[in-house]
Amino acid sequence: MSITPPCEISVKEILPAVRSIIATKLVKEKGLPLYEAAKKMGITPAAVANYMNKKRGNSVRELIEHDKKMMEMITDFVEKVYIGTNEDLSNYYCMLCSEGKRVLKRSGIDVPLCAYESSLMLKQ
Repeated sequence: MSITPPCEISVKEILPAVRSIIATKLVKEKGLPLYEAAKKMGITPAAVANYMNKKRGNSVRELIEHDKKMMEMITDFVEKVYIGTNEDLSNYYCMLCSEGKRVLKRSGIDVPLCAYESSLMLKQ
């Protein structure tokens, strides 16, 4: 039995990969300067540079990039970030994380459910 919370695994593996893809899309596809992308993402310009240079977020990035549904979700999120919607986007990371776990599971990597996912299952 592990005492490592599911979110810790997500924060170390899934979130950096997702942020890496988001940073790349904002800078390369949307043409945002690195500093503006960092501001929109709520991270430092150095972090964006590290994501862009693949110094962070590489362990599961390729798995995520090859999943159509996950990439559609990320593309939708990038669009919301880019246009600067007034909507609170913080919960969107939970949805991306949850879908990221499904991607990993299909690749044979099992990550336990977090409280967010468990509460969704209870509502069904």
